[in-house]
Amino acid sequence: MTSRRTFTAVLLPAVLLSACVSAEDRLNEGIALQSQGRYVAAVYRYAEAIEKDRELVVARERLLAAGDSAVMVAMDGADDLERRGEPVEAAGLYREIDRMLARVRQVGLRIALPADYSAIRRAIFDNAINWQMVRGDEAYEAGRWRDARGYYIGARGDYLPSRDQVEESYDAETRVLLRWAQVELEDGRPRFAYDLAHEALGVRASPARETVLKVRDLQDAALDAGTVVLAVIPVMAEPGVRDWLGGEFEIQLDEDLGLDHWTRPPPFIEVADPIILRRELRGLLRGQATQSPLVVGRALDMIGADLAVMVRLTGVEVTEEDVDTDQHERVVERNWRSSSHGLGRGRGTERGRGRGPGEIPSDTLSPEVPADTVTYTTIRGMMAYYVEADIVLVDPSGREVNRFSASSTQRGPFERGEFDGDPGILDLEENHARFFDPTVIASQVAAIEGAVLEDLAVAIAAGTFDQVLAGIS
Repeated sequence: MTSRRTFTAVLLPAVLLSACVSAEDRLNEGIALQSQGRYVAAVYRYAEAIEKDRELVVARERLLAAGDSAVMVAMDGADDLERRGEPVEAAGLYREIDRMLARVRQVGLRIALPADYSAIRRAIFDNAINWQMVRGDEAYEAGRWRDARGYYIGARGDYLPSRDQVEESYDAETRVLLRWAQVELEDGRPRFAYDLAHEALGVRASPARETVLKVRDLQDAALDAGTVVLAVIPVMAEPGVRDWLGGEFEIQLDEDLGLDHWTRPPPFIEVADPIILRRELRGLLRGQATQSPLVVGRALDMIGADLAVMVRLTGVEVTEEDVDTDQHERVVERNWRSSSHGLGRGRGTERGRGRGPGEIPSDTLSPEVPADTVTYTTIRGMMAYYVEADIVLVDPSGREVNRFSASSTQRGPFERGEFDGDPGILDLEENHARFFDPTVIASQVAAIEGAVLEDLAVAIAAGTFDQVLAGIS
């Protein structure tokens, strides 16, 4: 305990010495900067020195002297910039002094300012704001919309504008956005016009009614000019994919898309009535199964659509990962193969409803009953499904205008059993019987396929909308 106190007594003076040295370092740095005429930078160094050592009087004195010089130099520099027609740069010098004065106040000091400092500063700021507004008006008249908007935003930025000045810049920015949107609409870029009109609503937190009405009219005109009508063809599948997933998969995918995703298209996309489309397709196909782009294009003309969306499931891959396999033994009646004849593989009788032929529990076999020891396997792991779809966009002439793919990969746990015979004769306990229960196995697969369906539907719809919108400027 004594040695610990001695160590602490030695350590504390070392820490204090380190702090004093650091304060002296900052003081010396400030003196060097002040001698170079870099008064603002010197003030920051002196402030750091004071924070480290409040008793360092020389740092306080030098801070006030350097701060006074910084103010005078900045005011002279701002006057010179004003005469040269650079009011924004002049206002920047005053903003630099504002930040310096705030730092000085943090260490409990204040720099004496000239009596006319506030009035001159306000005038400099007003000149900078007016310059920004004038440049914005010039850019507006020249059709340089982006520049004009930047000037108007800058006018209410760093120069402490009054409420009237802020409102004037809001009005100007709104005006330029609405005019810009109108020009873009006239030039055949309805989506860009729509977005610009929307930005005009966000200039103010509460836009004026007149602005809301102008934006609505502009956006309605943009939608009328640029909306694409999509006709969605029923989902199809390659034969090999259908054989693996079953026909229900593509039917369910088509229903999910039709009931959810195709009903909520983004602006500039409209989905044609699927009932009318399918009726026209049936008439054109006349019992044929092939939905060729040419036939689909003819259907588009009949229902007034601009593009058709053809979705075809083209690939499926199912893999088992992280597989854990265990082998188990069970004692059964010797004639189990013949006595279990007629029972389906993998299908056992339900527990509590009696046993099937040949089922003799191992714990009740007597020595007189011939018995065999058989082996069955339990398998656990993760099952991964990968399903891919090909999406083709077709125009009324039957021409393929775009093609892309969408896919989904989903994983889920699985467990199943393997046995060379009817697992019902094993008379397994519940924790092992489930490995052969077709209902359990089907539910595992259904959960993974359900996730694939949901994810694939999102990928197909989002991909389709993105591809269509990319063609609308």
